[in-house]
Amino acid sequence: MGEGNDQSGIGEALAEVDRFASTLDAEAARYWSLHRKRFAWLAEFSCRTAPESSDYRLLDVGNSFQTVLLKALLPYSQVDTLGFYDHRFSAGEGSRHIEMDLNDAYYPEKWPSPEGDGYDLIVFAEVIEHLYTSPEQVLNCLKQLLRPGGRILVQTPNAAALKKRLRLLSGRNPYELIRLDRGNPGHFRELTVADLKRYALGCGLQVEGLWLDSNLVDGKRFDRVCDRISRWLPGRWRGGISMSLQLGSAE
Repeated sequence: MGEGNDQSGIGEALAEVDRFASTLDAEAARYWSLHRKRFAWLAEFSCRTAPESSDYRLLDVGNSFQTVLLKALLPYSQVDTLGFYDHRFSAGEGSRHIEMDLNDAYYPEKWPSPEGDGYDLIVFAEVIEHLYTSPEQVLNCLKQLLRPGGRILVQTPNAAALKKRLRLLSGRNPYELIRLDRGNPGHFRELTVADLKRYALGCGLQVEGLWLDSNLVDGKRFDRVCDRISRWLPGRWRGGISMSLQLGSAE
């Protein structure tokens, strides 16, 4: 286990980000409040998988609140970021940012090179659904940045969640239209557990763990009610997927 990975340490890190979120605009602060439970789970997972050694390297894809949270929780670890840089969510001095449009994973010649022997953990949270390039190509790009035995933690909304099934049964499309803003186009494609497993196995990644929950909280009353009901239903009816994918030591 890594440094600061007891429950009090996680609580202190969450409180630190609470204070940070209160300094941002209303939309960003609201996003933090709606997703706080998901970020807390992510923090617990990162601590659980961190070794005792300080030589722990973490790559956050799409820097956001989790970047600030993970650096507060693991201050002596290397926390780097990849994707489009958002200056509000810096991992601090000493971190490396790799600027990349993840859709360019289609082109292997554009894949970034690993620094040193790679990363122990790549956090790929709430990004995959925003990409129009095949997840298999993106996961292959990220895979080559891992150390032997390293992990990719994918978090994404569940395309087969209860609230989406009910909307479809009522004749409504449960997925939003692609937005006009190319900088924030919304979700191109949401995935089911089976979809994500298929992509992972196609990349030679082992599915180490799967967690289905309703931590991806929505603001609308209908969504909140469905999230509460789904806690009593089989996991694949719940709102969010978290899947840990591991690179074998022989890779």
